[in-house]
Amino acid sequence: MKEAYTEESKNRLKELILLAKAGDNSAFEEVYNSYYTPLFRYILVRLKDKQEAEDMTQTVFLKIWASLASWKGEHTSPLSFFFTVARNTLIDYFRKSKHKDIVSDEIITKFSDEHGSEEESGARELKEVLLSAVSKLSEEQQEIIRLFYTNDLTYKEIANITG
Repeated sequence: MKEAYTEESKNRLKELILLAKAGDNSAFEEVYNSYYTPLFRYILVRLKDKQEAEDMTQTVFLKIWASLASWKGEHTSPLSFFFTVARNTLIDYFRKSKHKDIVSDEIITKFSDEHGSEEESGARELKEVLLSAVSKLSEEQQEIIRLFYTNDLTYKEIANITG
């Protein structure tokens, strides 16, 4: 199992969330600056539109900010909470727009890099096989693959996000 975020960074995030919950705007600004990019990448992989992904990432942070008062840190990690908000926002978007996305090139590239390929043609063949296999998975299974390969989340964090 991989450890994507250190215990120190997780503890710092909890500390910042508690400060933001108490009204410290600079703490939330630090959270925003630190976690904008991972959330943006997660959303961009799904939307494949930079402007829409930027807008949705802003919406996600607004939802996080609005729900700080009710957030209970003992039940879930802040990172899991952030990705859950992003995931739910994406689900709402796809329900409204009826868009369906199988898997991104970023996931395929990362998988290929981790598992190696001898030639360019081998990489293309691998991509086709992976796309075919992943397209047969349920939406939830595809989501788990995205969270693991694109966002470097641990299995525990993915379980918290996906329920």
